[in-house]
Amino acid sequence: MKTAKKILAPALIIIAAVFLARAVIGGWSEVREYEWSFDFSYLALSVVLIFAYYAQQWGGWRLVMHSFGDPLDRSDSAAIWFASILGRYVPGNVAMVAGRVGLCQRRGIPARTTLASMVYENALILIGALLVTAATVPFWPPFEYENYALLLVALAPVGLALLHPAVFGRISNVALRRMGREPLPATLPFGRVMALLVYYVGGWVLLGLAFASLAASVAPVEFAEVALLVGGYAFAWEVGFLSFVTPSGLGVKEGILFVILALVFPASVAALLTVLSRLWQTLAEVAAAGMVWGFAKRRSLKF
Repeated sequence: MKTAKKILAPALIIIAAVFLARAVIGGWSEVREYEWSFDFSYLALSVVLIFAYYAQQWGGWRLVMHSFGDPLDRSDSAAIWFASILGRYVPGNVAMVAGRVGLCQRRGIPARTTLASMVYENALILIGALLVTAATVPFWPPFEYENYALLLVALAPVGLALLHPAVFGRISNVALRRMGREPLPATLPFGRVMALLVYYVGGWVLLGLAFASLAASVAPVEFAEVALLVGGYAFAWEVGFLSFVTPSGLGVKEGILFVILALVFPASVAALLTVLSRLWQTLAEVAAAGMVWGFAKRRSLKF
């Protein structure tokens, strides 16, 4: 399976890149004739919203960690979270986890606690994406894979059931015992899990509006299309996340996003917007991490 994954991951990325390139090149005349409408105000808004989104996501992890008696101050917590998120681009999808666990261990936080916080964090992000998809799909144009999008939503109640303290605690402690580790000191009360879910749903709305603003900065976007851009971006992410093949869903996410954008844009334009969205989010993550690292360095935080 490891060998197959090593072959499949780069193959999917290459296929997606070739597919998007062909769509752009094949429809280049369409791209030139398209009524592009650059709007700096929407671009600036997209930048503000995506940075607000990353700050909100760090805040979500901090809220989870507080439930485990988090001893980190705000600066340490931010530096660790932002330092680890770029690990998702490393093949194997383990660098982010290993990086955060290692940085927390240096500050006296047991690995089992950090791992539990990341399970809660990623599960809530995924369930939030599923709920945003479910809420927006009825407002999308006719979509060939609409039933698949709604079928994925069935994972939301399953995920919430697994996060119930009675279930999560039992599964986690069995896994920890098999690894020769001590059991979790605590689990999140289910009421807190639900409150955090609302918080993470808000994060997806924030990111979706950031993406809609990005699209509106270069192409005309009707108000009725905002639901598709918000929910479609969440849907593309969750499919990429659940693929477990490529780092950060690279290639898989872009393929799905292209299909969704093609519902309201010409194929060549949808391909360009898809490529732009990946560059936009990657640059935002690198910039955010760089600013936090710079702040951490000035404070002489050890990494």
